[in-house]
Amino acid sequence: MAVLSNCKHEQFAQLVAKGVSASKAYVSVGYSHAGAAQGAARLLRNAKVCSHVAEIRLALAEGVIQREITDRNARVGLLQDLVDRIRKVIAERGADMADVPGGSTGLLVRDYKGKDADTPVYKFDAALVEQMNATCKQVAIEVGQWSEKRAITATFDLAERLRAARRRKAERQTQGNPAAGQSTDEAETVRLRDFGT
Repeated sequence: MAVLSNCKHEQFAQLVAKGVSASKAYVSVGYSHAGAAQGAARLLRNAKVCSHVAEIRLALAEGVIQREITDRNARVGLLQDLVDRIRKVIAERGADMADVPGGSTGLLVRDYKGKDADTPVYKFDAALVEQMNATCKQVAIEVGQWSEKRAITATFDLAERLRAARRRKAERQTQGNPAAGQSTDEAETVRLRDFGT
């Protein structure tokens, strides 16, 4: 990205690219307050200045995107390290408790009960599994593979609307006039309106 030969134009382009209003940027680089809006508009119409603003914005956007990717990769790396450590704990427990029924899974934890704490009791380690699931969910969120399911609630009861339309139709038919004095097109319009379409 080449620098503009006029230093005021270069500073103006940098300020505008960073989000400063054109009039404020125009005054900030040393031009007069009088006619700042017109002068800023004139500078923005200059092909070199305009293309330089676009180049700077592109460079800034690429930097932001790269920083976001780097940050996300760092977070995913930390989460992967946590998953690896949890898996290592599970593997070591599995090897240590292989002689206990279900112990080779690594999902049991040993506790001691009794008067002298000499009776081993084995329990499923739900906290470890919960932590593993939460970590996997966070990884999926970070890489964009997770979305929350949202319940969709209707603001009307379709069945009730259908029953009401059927009652109105039955009332019109009992009066002996199916369209209730309307033409076929008008009756169809009423029917569609009754169903909310």
